[in-house]
Amino acid sequence: MSLSRTPIIVIASVSLAIGSAYAQVKRTLKPEDYKQWQSLVSPQISADGHWLAYQIALVDGDGQVMIKNSDGPEKFEVPNGAGAKFSDNSQWCGYLLGPPKAVADKLREEKKPIETKFGLRKLSTGTEAIYEGVQSFTFLKGSRTVLLQRFRGTTKPEGGSDFVALNLATGEPLTVGNVIAAVPNKAGDLVALSIVSDSGFKGVQILDPLANTLRAVQWGKEDIYDLTWAEKADVVGFLVGTVNEKKDGDANIAKLVTDLRKAIPTFKVFDPTKEGAFPKGARIAEFGGLVLNEDATVVAFGAADWKDKKKPDTKPQDKPGVEVWNTKDIRVIPEQKVNAGRDKLKTRLCVWHPAVNTFAAITDGVEQTGYLVPGLERAVIMDPKPYQNPVNHGVSYHDVYIADTKTGLRTRILQDTQWTPVPSRKGKYLAYFERKNWWLYDIAADKKTNLTGDTHVPFDDIDDDHTVPEKAAVGPPVWLANDDGVILVDKYDSYLARTGVNSLTPLTNGRKDKQVYRLIEPDQPEDGPSIQKPLYFSVFDEVEKGSGFYSCDSKGKGKILAMDNKAINGLVKAKDVDRVIFMMGTFEQSPNLYLTNLQMTAIKPESKTNPQQANFLWGHTELVKYKSRWGKPLEGNLIYPADYVKGRSYPMVTYIYEKMSDSLHAYMAPVDWSSYNPQVLSQNGYFVYLPDITYKARNPGLSALDCLEPAIDAVLALHVGVDSTKIGLMGHSWGAYETAFVTTVSKYFAVGVAGAPLTELTSMYNSYYWNAGITDQQIFETSQGRMEVPFWEDPKVYFDNSPVWQSKKRTAPILITFGDQDGAVDWHQGQYLYNTLRRMGKTAVMLVYAGENHGLAKRANQLDYAHRVRHYLDVYLKGVKPEPWVTDDVPLLKQLDQ
Repeated sequence: MSLSRTPIIVIASVSLAIGSAYAQVKRTLKPEDYKQWQSLVSPQISADGHWLAYQIALVDGDGQVMIKNSDGPEKFEVPNGAGAKFSDNSQWCGYLLGPPKAVADKLREEKKPIETKFGLRKLSTGTEAIYEGVQSFTFLKGSRTVLLQRFRGTTKPEGGSDFVALNLATGEPLTVGNVIAAVPNKAGDLVALSIVSDSGFKGVQILDPLANTLRAVQWGKEDIYDLTWAEKADVVGFLVGTVNEKKDGDANIAKLVTDLRKAIPTFKVFDPTKEGAFPKGARIAEFGGLVLNEDATVVAFGAADWKDKKKPDTKPQDKPGVEVWNTKDIRVIPEQKVNAGRDKLKTRLCVWHPAVNTFAAITDGVEQTGYLVPGLERAVIMDPKPYQNPVNHGVSYHDVYIADTKTGLRTRILQDTQWTPVPSRKGKYLAYFERKNWWLYDIAADKKTNLTGDTHVPFDDIDDDHTVPEKAAVGPPVWLANDDGVILVDKYDSYLARTGVNSLTPLTNGRKDKQVYRLIEPDQPEDGPSIQKPLYFSVFDEVEKGSGFYSCDSKGKGKILAMDNKAINGLVKAKDVDRVIFMMGTFEQSPNLYLTNLQMTAIKPESKTNPQQANFLWGHTELVKYKSRWGKPLEGNLIYPADYVKGRSYPMVTYIYEKMSDSLHAYMAPVDWSSYNPQVLSQNGYFVYLPDITYKARNPGLSALDCLEPAIDAVLALHVGVDSTKIGLMGHSWGAYETAFVTTVSKYFAVGVAGAPLTELTSMYNSYYWNAGITDQQIFETSQGRMEVPFWEDPKVYFDNSPVWQSKKRTAPILITFGDQDGAVDWHQGQYLYNTLRRMGKTAVMLVYAGENHGLAKRANQLDYAHRVRHYLDVYLKGVKPEPWVTDDVPLLKQLDQ
């Protein structure tokens, strides 16, 4: 499995060019050049493998959809296209057409809607038909009909819109007005329509698009919700709701319509008012979902408390605006506020068996959560109530039950666990992680089997350096079709555990060469990968950062299909033939689409993105190896300046977060509004360094220091031209914390750029992650903070790792940036560091963007910040003349006038 033995060989036509003394001299990129850079997204291959489609998006400009015949000269360029899809008979390609970017930007500015059109191209002739005002489309199975949902239009603020079933053979449209939702069955020969007429009537109609017929199965003033089909039966289900003037929400019933192809269909109804076991004071909730098993013999829905409508406040000004925060709160009030909308939508999981007319409420609708096992005959319930405690260090526990949905009877199968079982595809088994091993639970036999206990490799994530009591599994299990087995992974390899056989078969041998194998599904089978067919895996080489694909049988007999020191991913197979597409690129080679077969015996390029790159200088990458001061082997991705000349001296910007070196072969397009874009810095004459950082418990800042200084030493030892006196450090969020700390205590860095940094750990420990409403205490103790204990148990480590408390050591200038609505890192953290440095008379600038959260969202702010970051680095690493804001007192009124 050595990389050197399996390079990818691309078959392509080659043209030779004779050099000329008058050939264009290459230069580095300028900001105006960035906008022409392309990215290839959403590649598609037709079922017969002859046609390809993909979208070319521009950094700043009008993209296009490309449709091409992989076996012939036909090629269609669709300006402003997106979302291309092929019909399953490979005869048609559909896509949405938006307005040009300039027009769309103006509409956004004017807060006007942006409407799309639908383009339909017949591939055999290339002819295109355009349909105005279409927001979505769906090809039905069998490729005889395409469904179009139109926009409502500005004159109709609510309700349905026109729906079109377009006959692909004749071009004849069948239009139905006022459609809220259109849901086709799996066979693609019937479509259920939810309709609201302008007169207020609502109903469900069944469209037979081939027969051009509509059949009403529900009509009246009642509301319609949750339209859904049984997967393998002509049965449609929905909720029918009647308004109750005294209650919040409709009084809903569940309705099934069967025998839809007969002259008179059959109706089955679940009315909660006639079911004694239905929870008292509750109703079927339209937000609880409606689920049918494949033959509609089991129906699931959610029940919620039915509350009285609140009387309007007669004197709202006299109502106190107070919140009560109690130390006994299981969930803190900010978390409850953030999740109030979700909490209002909590429901009890309920199951109805129509044939025998049984009903059972499965969960309590408060704290318990649950999910239905395929087939809906069983449900898995997670109950956290025995372990709930206001003293929360970030790790939660629950008991796990398996419930019979017909009787409601439940059996506890796990106690005091962090993890959630994963059901098999047919619902016979559960796989779960416990005590560093994977286990199988046979539901019918009520039997547990340790699947990995006899192996001598860890299946928990031993590289996880978070301070948690139990490491999680390396990766999730993947069930095979027919519940024949489950794929499990350790750090490198994948294993097959067969159900009914107490054995574990290694499918790969990546540990030897430090290659990571993970299951992929190039043919996207509906029922999951089959044990009877070859299994396919992505491969990532940890040593050289190369990647590729591997295939084997269920006994582990296989081979590397392709492997190279490139970024290779996205393997997708044509449904009906042995043809696949995938993406491949490097830092120096723009990612492109390639066509081959599953054995990858001949690989042909099918796109050419960013041909203009040939006119410009471009850097390259190098993998740098080093060790932390406590001996942990680490790596960094060193990006060379685009204009690199051996023997010259260059400044270097180091960008950090946690693990960064896997980006070695990643293509990086230049983007003017991206503040930390490595390609822009490389084009601007910088080395850019992306090193790995690992952590020791209770010392996040000092750990970063003990990784970064050796990382810099390793680069300087290469003697490639990095100026040791001109090295900058930058990062955002956690990377900003590391930047703020390391540039405070280290003399290696001449400047720092910190976007939303944590600066004083004790106050940050006691603040909130406002975007989620949770306390930062749990993040500090067991998550990214890695502090393990609260500050009062070890105050010294909080002091030693806080940039604010170490500020007296700072010599490097720093640029600090916050949005004043930051919901991840309280922006007062920026104030603490800024005020401390200002009081000490040290050099720092703080940028505050009004109304922005943890990352800047407004394009004007993104562009402004990107400019300021690059200028700040240029001042301190290149000696350019500083703009006034870098060095001078610029009064606010003068700033507002600029």
